[in-house]
Amino acid sequence: MIQLTSPFQSPAMYGNPMMGMQGPAAVGSTMTMMMLMQMMLQLMEMTMGMMMGQTPMSASHPGFGGSGCPGCAGSPVSNFLGMPGSPGSYAGGGTGGQSAGGVGGGSYLPPSTDGSTNAATQNFINKALEKRGAPYVFGAAGNGKYDCSGLVHAALNEAGVKGPRLTARGYQAKYKNSMVRKEDLKPGDLVFFHSKNDRGIPAGQATHIEIYLGNGMTMGTDNPKEGARVEPINWDTFIGGARVPELNRG
Repeated sequence: MIQLTSPFQSPAMYGNPMMGMQGPAAVGSTMTMMMLMQMMLQLMEMTMGMMMGQTPMSASHPGFGGSGCPGCAGSPVSNFLGMPGSPGSYAGGGTGGQSAGGVGGGSYLPPSTDGSTNAATQNFINKALEKRGAPYVFGAAGNGKYDCSGLVHAALNEAGVKGPRLTARGYQAKYKNSMVRKEDLKPGDLVFFHSKNDRGIPAGQATHIEIYLGNGMTMGTDNPKEGARVEPINWDTFIGGARVPELNRG
């Protein structure tokens, strides 16, 4: 049997009467104390955050295109508690600047209250937002069930942009002549993402599609556990956007 050693297991430690306990038991006690102290600090941070009005909101999923708060990797304690800043939570006022409506509904302030989004595009956005909470079903595009491109297809058709059911790659190809850069995205634009996959889709081609809402937020679906929802965009897997010409005529 292999003997595992540790730098903590020194003769001095075993023979030190000031430690009260000896050997691994002392190390375990110290680590337990440190974990308890960390938990107390996290609870204090959560209490202060709640006093300041920061409330954990809907969860978001990294999935194909979704994300939590990029770079907001909380500790195991904060993840367990669902505290603001942990991957399992989204607090309004972050990159999106607005509260997200999760699977159970919620509210989302339309991005075009200043009139900057035309009526056709706003109608498309509204049709998409009406589907929040709908279950994710791969291949579905109606009857209250959608996958990512199915939701886009349904919202476009309901907004008067008729066309065949396409995949994320299909929409990317269809609107290749109206592509927009990250810095030029506007509410109502389609946003495309690529993640490693077992479907043979190469890099640069979309494995996922969502609808940009403005302020770093999107509407889409990619996950049976969460369904259709508003969430912060995942810039890590973002590969481009496209403006729908049919919504921007005149």
